[in-house]
Amino acid sequence: MPTLLDWSNLNNKVKSYSDLYDCENESSALAYIVLEYLLDLTPSEIEDSLTDGGMDRGVDAVFVDDRDGKNIVHIFQFKYVQTFEKSKNNFPGKELDKLLSFISDVLNKSQELQKSCNPLLWNKVREIWSAIDRPKVSFEVHFCANMESLANAEKKRANDSLDRYKSFQVRHHTLESISNLFIEKRTPRINRAVRLVDLNYFERSDGNIRGLITSVTAEELVKIIEDDANPHQVRLDIFNDNVRVYLTSKNRINEKIIKTALSDQNTEFWYLNNGITITCDSFSYQPGTRAPVVELQNVQIVNGGQTSNALFEAYKQKPESVKNVLVLVRIYETKERRISTAIAESTNSQTPIKTRDLRSNDEIQKKLEQGFHENGLFYERKARQFSDQPKLQRVDALTAAQAYLAYTMELPEVAKKDRGRIFGDLYDSIFNDDITPQKLHIPLQIYSIIDKKKRELQQKIKHDEEFNTDHLYLIDGAYHVLHAISAMCQARKYDYMDLKQATSLIDEAVEIVSDVVNAEYEEDPAFSFNRFFKDALTKNKIRQQIISVYEQGKLKLDV
Repeated sequence: MPTLLDWSNLNNKVKSYSDLYDCENESSALAYIVLEYLLDLTPSEIEDSLTDGGMDRGVDAVFVDDRDGKNIVHIFQFKYVQTFEKSKNNFPGKELDKLLSFISDVLNKSQELQKSCNPLLWNKVREIWSAIDRPKVSFEVHFCANMESLANAEKKRANDSLDRYKSFQVRHHTLESISNLFIEKRTPRINRAVRLVDLNYFERSDGNIRGLITSVTAEELVKIIEDDANPHQVRLDIFNDNVRVYLTSKNRINEKIIKTALSDQNTEFWYLNNGITITCDSFSYQPGTRAPVVELQNVQIVNGGQTSNALFEAYKQKPESVKNVLVLVRIYETKERRISTAIAESTNSQTPIKTRDLRSNDEIQKKLEQGFHENGLFYERKARQFSDQPKLQRVDALTAAQAYLAYTMELPEVAKKDRGRIFGDLYDSIFNDDITPQKLHIPLQIYSIIDKKKRELQQKIKHDEEFNTDHLYLIDGAYHVLHAISAMCQARKYDYMDLKQATSLIDEAVEIVSDVVNAEYEEDPAFSFNRFFKDALTKNKIRQQIISVYEQGKLKLDV
Protein backbone atom coordinates (compact mmCIF):
# COMPACT_ATOMS: atom_id res chain seq x y z
CA MET A 1 0.00 0.00 0.00
CA PRO A 2 1.54 3.33 -1.03
CA THR A 3 2.02 5.90 1.70
CA LEU A 4 2.16 9.65 1.89
CA LEU A 5 5.93 9.24 2.20
CA ASP A 6 5.99 7.40 -1.15
CA TRP A 7 3.97 10.23 -2.66
CA SER A 8 6.20 12.92 -1.20
CA ASN A 9 9.45 11.27 -2.27
CA LEU A 10 8.28 10.67 -5.83
CA ASN A 11 6.71 14.10 -6.11
CA ASN A 12 9.98 15.73 -5.05
CA LYS A 13 11.86 13.58 -7.55
CA VAL A 14 9.45 14.63 -10.31
CA LYS A 15 9.92 18.31 -9.48
CA SER A 16 13.69 17.88 -9.55
CA TYR A 17 13.66 16.13 -12.93
CA SER A 18 11.18 18.63 -14.34
CA ASP A 19 13.60 21.46 -13.59
CA LEU A 20 16.68 19.52 -14.69
CA TYR A 21 15.30 18.51 -18.10
CA ASP A 22 12.90 21.41 -18.74
CA CYS A 23 9.94 19.03 -18.85
CA GLU A 24 6.62 20.44 -20.01
CA ASN A 25 4.60 18.56 -17.41
CA GLU A 26 4.86 16.05 -14.58
CA SER A 27 4.13 13.07 -16.85
CA SER A 28 7.21 13.89 -18.92
CA ALA A 29 9.32 14.16 -15.76
CA LEU A 30 7.95 10.79 -14.61
CA ALA A 31 8.98 9.36 -17.97
CA TYR A 32 12.56 10.52 -17.39
CA ILE A 33 12.60 8.89 -13.95
CA VAL A 34 11.16 5.54 -15.06
CA LEU A 35 13.22 5.25 -18.25
CA GLU A 36 16.41 6.13 -16.41
CA TYR A 37 15.94 3.84 -13.42
CA LEU A 38 14.17 0.99 -15.21
CA LEU A 39 16.15 0.81 -18.46
CA ASP A 40 19.32 2.74 -17.57
CA LEU A 41 18.90 5.23 -20.41
CA THR A 42 20.80 8.49 -20.82
CA PRO A 43 18.89 11.79 -21.01
CA SER A 44 19.50 11.88 -24.77
CA GLU A 45 18.17 8.33 -25.21
CA ILE A 46 15.13 9.19 -23.11
CA GLU A 47 14.36 12.29 -25.17
CA ASP A 48 14.63 10.26 -28.37
CA SER A 49 12.23 7.67 -26.93
CA LEU A 50 9.41 10.11 -26.17
CA THR A 51 6.50 10.12 -28.63
CA ASP A 52 3.75 11.93 -26.72
CA GLY A 53 1.82 14.79 -28.28
CA GLY A 54 -0.84 15.07 -30.93
CA MET A 55 -1.61 11.79 -32.74
CA ASP A 56 0.45 9.71 -30.29
CA ARG A 57 -2.09 6.82 -30.38
CA GLY A 58 -1.87 6.58 -26.57
CA VAL A 59 1.87 5.86 -26.73
CA ASP A 60 4.09 8.15 -24.67
CA ALA A 61 7.45 6.46 -25.29
CA VAL A 62 9.02 3.62 -27.25
CA PHE A 63 12.48 2.17 -26.71
CA VAL A 64 13.82 -0.71 -28.79
CA ASP A 65 16.51 -2.30 -26.63
CA ASP A 66 19.13 -4.06 -28.73
CA ARG A 67 21.93 -3.71 -26.18
CA ASP A 68 24.02 -6.79 -25.36
CA GLY A 69 22.19 -8.92 -27.93
CA LYS A 70 18.68 -8.15 -26.64
CA ASN A 71 15.74 -7.45 -28.95
CA ILE A 72 13.02 -6.05 -26.68
CA VAL A 73 10.45 -3.45 -27.71
CA HIS A 74 9.34 -1.38 -24.71
CA ILE A 75 6.10 0.59 -25.10
CA PHE A 76 5.07 3.05 -22.37
CA GLN A 77 2.04 4.97 -21.15
CA PHE A 78 2.62 7.55 -18.38
CA LYS A 79 0.06 9.24 -16.13
CA TYR A 80 0.61 11.63 -13.25
CA VAL A 81 -1.93 12.86 -10.73
CA GLN A 82 -1.51 16.00 -8.66
CA THR A 83 -2.66 14.89 -5.20
CA PHE A 84 -2.07 11.99 -2.86
CA GLU A 85 -5.82 11.35 -2.69
CA LYS A 86 -5.96 10.76 -6.45
CA SER A 87 -3.02 8.38 -6.23
CA LYS A 88 -5.43 5.82 -4.79
CA ASN A 89 -7.32 5.69 -8.09
CA ASN A 90 -6.67 3.07 -10.75
CA PHE A 91 -4.79 3.78 -13.95
CA PRO A 92 -7.46 5.08 -16.39
CA GLY A 93 -8.79 2.19 -18.45
CA LYS A 94 -9.87 4.47 -21.30
CA GLU A 95 -6.22 4.71 -22.34
CA LEU A 96 -6.02 0.96 -22.87
CA ASP A 97 -8.09 0.88 -26.06
CA LYS A 98 -5.81 3.40 -27.78
CA LEU A 99 -2.74 1.35 -26.99
CA LEU A 100 -4.27 -1.98 -28.00
CA SER A 101 -5.40 -0.48 -31.29
CA PHE A 102 -1.91 0.86 -31.96
CA ILE A 103 -0.25 -2.48 -31.21
CA SER A 104 -2.69 -4.29 -33.49
CA ASP A 105 -1.95 -1.87 -36.34
CA VAL A 106 1.80 -2.22 -35.82
CA LEU A 107 1.76 -6.01 -35.86
CA ASN A 108 -0.50 -6.07 -38.90
CA LYS A 109 1.66 -3.48 -40.66
CA SER A 110 -1.37 -1.34 -41.34
CA GLN A 111 -0.89 0.99 -44.28
CA GLU A 112 -2.88 3.66 -42.44
CA LEU A 113 -0.39 3.91 -39.60
CA GLN A 114 1.62 6.79 -41.00
CA LYS A 115 -1.54 8.88 -41.36
CA SER A 116 -2.60 8.26 -37.76
CA CYS A 117 0.80 8.69 -36.04
CA ASN A 118 2.79 11.81 -35.36
CA PRO A 119 6.24 11.79 -37.03
CA LEU A 120 8.02 10.80 -33.81
CA LEU A 121 5.79 7.78 -33.33
CA TRP A 122 5.91 6.86 -37.02
CA ASN A 123 9.70 6.80 -36.79
CA LYS A 124 9.40 4.39 -33.86
CA VAL A 125 6.93 2.22 -35.79
CA ARG A 126 9.53 1.65 -38.47
CA GLU A 127 12.09 0.89 -35.78
CA ILE A 128 9.71 -1.69 -34.28
CA TRP A 129 9.24 -3.29 -37.70
CA SER A 130 13.03 -3.59 -38.01
CA ALA A 131 13.12 -5.28 -34.59
CA ILE A 132 10.40 -7.73 -35.66
CA ASP A 133 12.52 -8.70 -38.65
CA ARG A 134 15.34 -9.71 -36.27
CA PRO A 135 15.35 -13.01 -34.32
CA LYS A 136 13.65 -13.45 -30.94
CA VAL A 137 11.80 -10.17 -30.64
CA SER A 138 9.74 -9.63 -27.49
CA PHE A 139 7.51 -6.81 -26.30
CA GLU A 140 7.00 -5.26 -22.89
CA VAL A 141 4.04 -2.92 -22.42
CA HIS A 142 4.39 -0.59 -19.42
CA PHE A 143 1.56 1.25 -17.66
CA CYS A 144 3.30 3.78 -15.40
CA ALA A 145 1.61 6.17 -12.99
CA ASN A 146 1.84 7.59 -9.49
CA MET A 147 -1.40 5.80 -8.70
CA GLU A 148 -2.75 2.25 -8.59
CA SER A 149 -2.50 -0.11 -11.55
CA LEU A 150 -5.32 -0.85 -13.99
CA ALA A 151 -8.44 -2.32 -12.40
CA ASN A 152 -8.54 -6.13 -12.48
CA ALA A 153 -11.08 -6.23 -15.30
CA GLU A 154 -8.92 -3.92 -17.43
CA LYS A 155 -5.79 -5.95 -16.61
CA LYS A 156 -7.57 -9.08 -17.80
CA ARG A 157 -8.66 -7.32 -20.97
CA ALA A 158 -5.09 -6.18 -21.66
CA ASN A 159 -3.69 -9.65 -21.02
CA ASP A 160 -6.35 -11.38 -23.11
CA SER A 161 -5.78 -8.99 -26.01
CA LEU A 162 -1.99 -9.39 -25.98
CA ASP A 163 -1.69 -13.07 -25.05
CA ARG A 164 -2.50 -14.12 -28.60
CA TYR A 165 0.72 -12.47 -29.76
CA LYS A 166 2.73 -14.84 -27.51
CA SER A 167 5.78 -12.56 -27.06
CA PHE A 168 4.09 -9.82 -25.00
CA GLN A 169 4.49 -9.05 -21.31
CA VAL A 170 2.40 -6.44 -19.52
CA ARG A 171 4.04 -4.60 -16.63
CA HIS A 172 2.32 -2.25 -14.19
CA HIS A 173 4.32 0.44 -12.39
CA THR A 174 2.47 2.08 -9.52
CA LEU A 175 3.29 4.83 -7.04
CA GLU A 176 4.73 2.22 -4.71
CA SER A 177 6.75 0.29 -7.28
CA ILE A 178 8.11 3.43 -8.93
CA SER A 179 9.16 4.70 -5.52
CA ASN A 180 10.94 1.42 -4.98
CA LEU A 181 13.03 2.00 -8.10
CA PHE A 182 15.05 4.48 -6.09
CA ILE A 183 13.80 4.14 -2.52
CA GLU A 184 15.11 1.29 -0.38
CA LYS A 185 12.82 -1.71 -0.14
CA ARG A 186 11.99 -3.52 3.03
CA THR A 187 13.72 -6.88 2.77
CA PRO A 188 12.33 -10.28 3.80
CA ARG A 189 14.12 -12.39 6.39
CA ILE A 190 16.19 -15.07 4.73
CA ASN A 191 18.18 -17.57 6.79
CA ARG A 192 20.99 -19.62 5.29
CA ALA A 193 23.85 -21.95 6.24
CA VAL A 194 27.18 -22.08 4.43
CA ARG A 195 30.19 -24.37 4.86
CA LEU A 196 33.57 -22.62 4.88
CA VAL A 197 36.77 -23.89 3.25
CA ASP A 198 39.04 -25.64 5.76
CA LEU A 199 40.55 -23.07 8.18
CA ASN A 200 40.40 -20.20 5.71
CA TYR A 201 38.55 -17.74 7.94
CA PHE A 202 39.32 -14.76 10.11
CA GLU A 203 36.99 -13.00 12.56
CA ARG A 204 37.08 -9.63 14.27
CA SER A 205 34.64 -7.59 16.31
CA ASP A 206 34.22 -3.86 17.01
CA GLY A 207 31.37 -2.88 19.28
CA ASN A 208 28.07 -3.38 17.47
CA ILE A 209 29.58 -4.88 14.30
CA ARG A 210 31.27 -8.23 13.76
CA GLY A 211 33.05 -9.46 10.65
CA LEU A 212 34.12 -12.79 9.17
CA ILE A 213 36.45 -12.98 6.18
CA THR A 214 36.50 -16.40 4.56
CA SER A 215 36.41 -18.52 1.41
CA VAL A 216 33.58 -20.72 0.18
CA THR A 217 33.17 -22.96 -2.83
CA ALA A 218 31.07 -21.77 -5.75
CA GLU A 219 28.77 -24.72 -5.05
CA GLU A 220 28.07 -23.38 -1.54
CA LEU A 221 27.39 -19.93 -2.94
CA VAL A 222 24.87 -21.43 -5.37
CA LYS A 223 23.05 -23.02 -2.43
CA ILE A 224 22.82 -19.63 -0.71
CA ILE A 225 21.16 -17.87 -3.62
CA GLU A 226 18.98 -20.63 -5.12
CA ASP A 227 15.23 -20.31 -4.72
CA ASP A 228 13.83 -22.70 -2.13
CA ALA A 229 10.74 -23.37 -4.22
CA ASN A 230 12.63 -23.71 -7.50
CA PRO A 231 16.34 -24.60 -7.16
CA HIS A 232 16.81 -23.89 -10.87
CA GLN A 233 16.21 -20.20 -10.26
CA VAL A 234 17.91 -17.52 -8.20
CA ARG A 235 16.06 -16.16 -5.19
CA LEU A 236 16.00 -12.50 -6.23
CA ASP A 237 15.02 -11.00 -2.88
CA ILE A 238 18.33 -12.05 -1.36
CA PHE A 239 19.73 -9.14 -3.41
CA ASN A 240 17.18 -6.53 -2.31
CA ASP A 241 19.84 -4.55 -0.46
CA ASN A 242 22.20 -4.70 -3.43
CA VAL A 243 22.29 -1.36 -5.22
CA ARG A 244 22.71 -3.11 -8.58
CA VAL A 245 20.60 -5.67 -10.41
CA TYR A 246 21.96 -8.60 -12.36
CA LEU A 247 22.84 -7.58 -15.91
CA THR A 248 22.37 -11.07 -17.45
CA SER A 249 25.03 -13.38 -18.86
CA LYS A 250 25.10 -11.37 -22.10
CA ASN A 251 26.69 -8.45 -20.27
CA ARG A 252 30.40 -8.34 -21.14
CA ILE A 253 31.59 -8.40 -17.52
CA ASN A 254 29.35 -11.33 -16.59
CA GLU A 255 30.36 -13.24 -19.71
CA LYS A 256 33.94 -12.90 -18.48
CA ILE A 257 33.05 -14.17 -14.99
CA ILE A 258 31.32 -17.23 -16.44
CA LYS A 259 34.17 -17.89 -18.86
CA THR A 260 36.73 -17.73 -16.03
CA ALA A 261 34.66 -20.05 -13.83
CA LEU A 262 34.41 -22.66 -16.59
CA SER A 263 38.02 -22.40 -17.79
CA ASP A 264 40.89 -24.78 -17.09
CA GLN A 265 42.43 -22.01 -14.96
CA ASN A 266 39.39 -21.56 -12.73
CA THR A 267 41.51 -22.18 -9.64
CA GLU A 268 42.66 -18.58 -10.19
CA PHE A 269 39.10 -17.26 -9.73
CA TRP A 270 39.68 -16.38 -6.06
CA TYR A 271 42.53 -14.07 -7.07
CA LEU A 272 40.81 -12.46 -10.06
CA ASN A 273 37.41 -11.71 -8.53
CA ASN A 274 36.51 -9.21 -5.80
CA GLY A 275 34.21 -11.73 -4.14
CA ILE A 276 30.92 -11.03 -2.41
CA THR A 277 29.76 -9.14 0.69
CA ILE A 278 27.00 -10.46 2.95
CA THR A 279 25.20 -8.64 5.75
CA CYS A 280 23.12 -10.45 8.38
CA ASP A 281 21.57 -9.94 11.79
CA SER A 282 23.82 -12.64 13.24
CA PHE A 283 26.14 -15.49 12.33
CA SER A 284 27.29 -18.44 14.44
CA TYR A 285 29.72 -21.35 14.02
CA GLN A 286 32.15 -23.48 16.02
CA PRO A 287 35.50 -21.58 16.00
CA GLY A 288 38.72 -23.54 15.56
CA THR A 289 37.15 -26.38 13.61
CA ARG A 290 37.94 -27.30 10.01
CA ALA A 291 35.32 -26.40 7.40
CA PRO A 292 32.73 -25.22 9.94
CA VAL A 293 29.13 -24.55 8.93
CA VAL A 294 28.12 -20.92 9.54
CA GLU A 295 24.48 -20.22 10.36
CA LEU A 296 23.34 -16.86 8.94
CA GLN A 297 20.20 -15.03 10.10
CA ASN A 298 18.42 -12.46 7.86
CA VAL A 299 20.89 -12.62 4.98
CA GLN A 300 21.40 -10.06 2.23
CA ILE A 301 24.07 -10.11 -0.49
CA VAL A 302 24.84 -6.41 -0.75
CA ASN A 303 27.79 -6.61 -3.12
CA GLY A 304 28.75 -9.29 -5.63
CA GLY A 305 25.37 -9.80 -7.25
CA GLN A 306 26.98 -10.12 -10.69
CA THR A 307 29.49 -12.68 -9.37
CA SER A 308 26.80 -14.69 -7.56
CA ASN A 309 24.41 -14.82 -10.52
CA ALA A 310 27.17 -15.51 -13.04
CA LEU A 311 28.47 -18.43 -10.96
CA PHE A 312 24.90 -19.72 -10.65
CA GLU A 313 24.63 -19.73 -14.46
CA ALA A 314 28.06 -21.36 -14.82
CA TYR A 315 27.06 -24.04 -12.32
CA LYS A 316 23.85 -24.78 -14.26
CA GLN A 317 25.91 -25.21 -17.43
CA LYS A 318 28.73 -27.39 -16.06
CA PRO A 319 28.48 -28.19 -12.32
CA GLU A 320 31.56 -30.42 -12.38
CA SER A 321 33.73 -27.66 -13.86
CA VAL A 322 32.78 -25.19 -11.12
CA LYS A 323 33.74 -27.42 -8.19
CA ASN A 324 37.29 -26.05 -8.12
CA VAL A 325 36.14 -22.45 -7.92
CA LEU A 326 36.63 -20.67 -4.60
CA VAL A 327 35.10 -17.29 -3.77
CA LEU A 328 36.24 -14.67 -1.28
CA VAL A 329 33.36 -13.82 1.10
CA ARG A 330 32.99 -11.04 3.65
CA ILE A 331 30.24 -11.56 6.23
CA TYR A 332 29.18 -8.67 8.45
CA GLU A 333 26.88 -9.05 11.45
CA THR A 334 24.95 -5.98 12.57
CA LYS A 335 21.38 -5.28 13.60
CA GLU A 336 21.77 -1.57 12.91
CA ARG A 337 20.17 -0.71 9.57
CA ARG A 338 22.36 2.38 9.30
CA ILE A 339 25.52 0.25 9.30
CA SER A 340 24.26 -2.42 6.86
CA THR A 341 23.13 0.31 4.47
CA ALA A 342 26.52 2.01 4.71
CA ILE A 343 28.24 -1.31 3.95
CA ALA A 344 26.04 -1.83 0.89
CA GLU A 345 26.78 1.66 -0.40
CA SER A 346 30.49 1.71 0.30
CA THR A 347 31.27 -1.76 -1.06
CA ASN A 348 29.38 -1.04 -4.26
CA SER A 349 31.04 2.32 -4.73
CA GLN A 350 34.44 0.77 -4.14
CA THR A 351 33.85 -2.16 -6.52
CA PRO A 352 31.40 -0.83 -9.11
CA ILE A 353 30.06 -2.99 -11.90
CA LYS A 354 29.57 -0.52 -14.74
CA THR A 355 32.45 -0.35 -17.18
CA ARG A 356 32.38 3.44 -17.02
CA ASP A 357 32.78 3.34 -13.25
CA LEU A 358 35.68 0.93 -13.55
CA ARG A 359 37.47 3.50 -15.72
CA SER A 360 36.52 6.61 -13.75
CA ASN A 361 39.62 6.58 -11.57
CA ASP A 362 42.11 6.10 -14.40
CA GLU A 363 44.90 8.65 -14.34
CA ILE A 364 43.88 9.91 -17.76
CA GLN A 365 40.34 10.59 -16.50
CA LYS A 366 41.68 12.52 -13.54
CA LYS A 367 43.99 14.54 -15.79
CA LEU A 368 41.06 15.38 -18.07
CA GLU A 369 39.04 16.52 -15.07
CA GLN A 370 41.89 18.78 -14.00
CA GLY A 371 42.35 20.12 -17.53
CA PHE A 372 38.67 21.00 -17.90
CA HIS A 373 38.65 22.54 -14.42
CA GLU A 374 41.40 24.95 -15.45
CA ASN A 375 39.03 26.17 -18.18
CA GLY A 376 36.14 26.68 -15.76
CA LEU A 377 34.37 23.43 -16.69
CA PHE A 378 33.42 20.37 -14.69
CA TYR A 379 34.39 17.08 -16.35
CA GLU A 380 32.25 14.27 -14.98
CA ARG A 381 34.35 11.11 -14.83
CA LYS A 382 31.41 9.53 -13.05
CA ALA A 383 27.77 9.99 -13.94
CA ARG A 384 26.28 13.14 -12.33
CA GLN A 385 29.55 13.79 -10.52
CA PHE A 386 28.92 17.55 -10.52
CA SER A 387 25.13 17.59 -10.48
CA ASP A 388 25.22 20.63 -8.19
CA GLN A 389 27.01 22.72 -10.82
CA PRO A 390 25.41 24.71 -13.67
CA LYS A 391 24.33 22.43 -16.50
CA LEU A 392 26.17 24.42 -19.18
CA GLN A 393 29.48 24.06 -17.32
CA ARG A 394 29.31 20.27 -17.01
CA VAL A 395 31.02 17.95 -19.49
CA ASP A 396 29.85 14.35 -19.21
CA ALA A 397 32.59 11.85 -20.10
CA LEU A 398 30.22 9.50 -21.93
CA THR A 399 28.48 12.22 -23.95
CA ALA A 400 31.79 13.83 -24.89
CA ALA A 401 33.21 10.47 -25.96
CA GLN A 402 30.17 9.78 -28.14
CA ALA A 403 30.77 13.03 -30.02
CA TYR A 404 34.48 12.24 -30.29
CA LEU A 405 33.67 8.85 -31.81
CA ALA A 406 31.51 10.40 -34.51
CA TYR A 407 33.66 13.44 -35.26
CA THR A 408 37.26 12.31 -34.85
CA MET A 409 37.17 8.52 -35.10
CA GLU A 410 34.59 8.36 -37.92
CA LEU A 411 32.28 6.01 -36.02
CA PRO A 412 28.91 7.81 -35.89
CA GLU A 413 26.96 4.54 -35.94
CA VAL A 414 28.78 3.40 -32.79
CA ALA A 415 28.26 6.75 -31.08
CA LYS A 416 24.51 6.47 -31.55
CA LYS A 417 23.75 2.82 -30.95
CA ASP A 418 26.67 1.12 -29.19
CA ARG A 419 27.82 3.54 -26.51
CA GLY A 420 28.73 0.65 -24.20
CA ARG A 421 31.90 0.13 -26.22
CA ILE A 422 33.25 3.55 -25.21
CA PHE A 423 34.43 2.33 -21.83
CA GLY A 424 35.01 -1.18 -23.16
CA ASP A 425 36.99 -2.21 -26.23
CA LEU A 426 37.24 1.35 -27.62
CA TYR A 427 38.43 2.95 -24.40
CA ASP A 428 42.15 3.02 -25.22
CA SER A 429 41.42 4.32 -28.71
CA ILE A 430 39.68 7.36 -27.23
CA PHE A 431 41.36 7.96 -23.90
CA ASN A 432 45.05 7.67 -24.66
CA ASP A 433 48.12 9.91 -24.43
CA ASP A 434 46.96 11.95 -27.42
CA ILE A 435 43.65 13.05 -25.96
CA THR A 436 43.26 16.57 -24.56
CA PRO A 437 40.33 18.49 -23.09
CA GLN A 438 40.14 20.50 -26.31
CA LYS A 439 40.02 17.42 -28.56
CA LEU A 440 37.22 16.03 -26.42
CA HIS A 441 35.33 19.29 -26.01
CA ILE A 442 35.28 20.68 -29.57
CA PRO A 443 33.24 17.77 -31.04
CA LEU A 444 30.83 18.01 -28.10
CA GLN A 445 30.33 21.76 -28.64
CA ILE A 446 29.58 21.20 -32.33
CA TYR A 447 27.24 18.33 -31.52
CA SER A 448 25.37 20.42 -28.93
CA ILE A 449 24.30 22.81 -31.71
CA ILE A 450 23.11 19.92 -33.87
CA ASP A 451 21.35 18.42 -30.87
CA LYS A 452 19.60 21.72 -30.23
CA LYS A 453 18.22 21.62 -33.78
CA LYS A 454 16.99 18.10 -33.11
CA ARG A 455 15.29 19.15 -29.86
CA GLU A 456 13.61 22.09 -31.56
CA LEU A 457 12.32 19.72 -34.25
CA GLN A 458 10.96 17.31 -31.62
CA GLN A 459 9.21 20.14 -29.80
CA LYS A 460 7.56 21.37 -32.99
CA ILE A 461 6.28 17.89 -33.69
CA LYS A 462 4.93 17.50 -30.14
CA HIS A 463 3.15 20.84 -30.35
CA ASP A 464 1.80 20.09 -33.82
CA GLU A 465 3.70 23.04 -35.30
CA GLU A 466 4.99 23.26 -38.85
CA PHE A 467 8.43 21.67 -39.36
CA ASN A 468 10.77 20.69 -42.18
CA THR A 469 9.96 17.04 -42.90
CA ASP A 470 13.33 16.62 -44.65
CA HIS A 471 15.00 17.10 -41.26
CA LEU A 472 13.05 14.38 -39.44
CA TYR A 473 16.07 12.09 -39.84
CA LEU A 474 17.95 14.20 -37.24
CA ILE A 475 16.31 12.19 -34.45
CA ASP A 476 18.41 9.16 -35.44
CA GLY A 477 21.10 10.79 -37.58
CA ALA A 478 22.49 13.67 -35.51
CA TYR A 479 25.86 11.94 -35.06
CA HIS A 480 26.10 11.42 -38.82
CA VAL A 481 25.68 15.16 -39.32
CA LEU A 482 28.55 15.65 -36.88
CA HIS A 483 30.62 13.17 -38.88
CA ALA A 484 29.72 15.00 -42.10
CA ILE A 485 31.08 18.26 -40.68
CA SER A 486 34.42 16.60 -39.97
CA ALA A 487 34.54 15.28 -43.54
CA MET A 488 33.59 18.70 -44.91
CA CYS A 489 36.42 20.29 -42.95
CA GLN A 490 38.80 17.93 -44.73
CA ALA A 491 37.29 18.87 -48.09
CA ARG A 492 37.64 22.58 -47.46
CA LYS A 493 41.09 22.26 -45.88
CA TYR A 494 39.69 23.62 -42.60
CA ASP A 495 41.19 22.82 -39.22
CA TYR A 496 38.52 20.51 -37.85
CA MET A 497 39.43 21.67 -34.35
CA ASP A 498 38.59 25.27 -35.28
CA LEU A 499 35.20 25.64 -33.60
CA LYS A 500 34.17 28.71 -35.60
CA GLN A 501 34.97 27.15 -38.98
CA ALA A 502 33.40 23.81 -38.08
CA THR A 503 30.15 25.29 -36.78
CA SER A 504 29.81 27.42 -39.91
CA LEU A 505 29.27 24.16 -41.84
CA ILE A 506 26.41 22.80 -39.72
CA ASP A 507 23.51 23.98 -41.87
CA GLU A 508 25.20 22.75 -45.04
CA ALA A 509 25.94 19.38 -43.40
CA VAL A 510 22.28 19.01 -42.39
CA GLU A 511 21.21 19.47 -46.01
CA ILE A 512 23.88 17.11 -47.40
CA VAL A 513 22.80 14.29 -45.08
CA SER A 514 19.18 15.11 -45.89
CA ASP A 515 19.90 14.60 -49.60
CA VAL A 516 21.47 11.21 -48.91
CA VAL A 517 18.50 10.14 -46.76
CA ASN A 518 15.96 11.23 -49.39
CA ALA A 519 17.81 9.33 -52.11
CA GLU A 520 17.82 6.17 -50.01
CA TYR A 521 14.16 6.62 -49.11
CA GLU A 522 13.18 6.74 -52.76
CA GLU A 523 15.08 3.52 -53.54
CA ASP A 524 13.95 1.46 -50.54
CA PRO A 525 10.20 1.19 -49.75
CA ALA A 526 11.07 -0.39 -46.36
CA PHE A 527 13.52 2.38 -45.47
CA SER A 528 13.83 3.32 -41.79
CA PHE A 529 16.03 5.96 -40.20
CA ASN A 530 17.02 3.63 -37.39
CA ARG A 531 18.28 0.86 -39.65
CA PHE A 532 19.98 3.30 -42.05
CA PHE A 533 21.99 5.08 -39.36
CA LYS A 534 23.02 1.82 -37.68
CA ASP A 535 24.59 0.66 -40.96
CA ALA A 536 28.38 1.18 -41.01
CA LEU A 537 28.20 1.89 -44.75
CA THR A 538 25.98 4.95 -44.31
CA LYS A 539 28.89 7.24 -43.43
CA ASN A 540 30.59 6.26 -46.70
CA LYS A 541 27.51 7.32 -48.66
CA ILE A 542 27.56 10.65 -46.87
CA ARG A 543 31.25 11.15 -47.64
CA GLN A 544 30.64 10.33 -51.29
CA GLN A 545 27.90 12.95 -51.36
CA ILE A 546 30.32 15.48 -49.90
CA ILE A 547 32.85 14.63 -52.62
CA SER A 548 30.12 15.16 -55.20
CA VAL A 549 29.17 18.53 -53.72
CA TYR A 550 32.74 19.81 -53.64
CA GLU A 551 34.27 18.23 -56.71
CA GLN A 552 33.54 21.30 -58.83
CA GLY A 553 35.98 23.15 -56.61
CA LYS A 554 38.51 20.36 -57.27
CA LEU A 555 38.76 19.57 -53.58
CA LYS A 556 39.31 15.92 -52.83
CA LEU A 557 38.54 13.86 -49.76
CA ASP A 558 40.90 11.20 -48.50
CA VAL A 559 38.40 8.32 -48.23
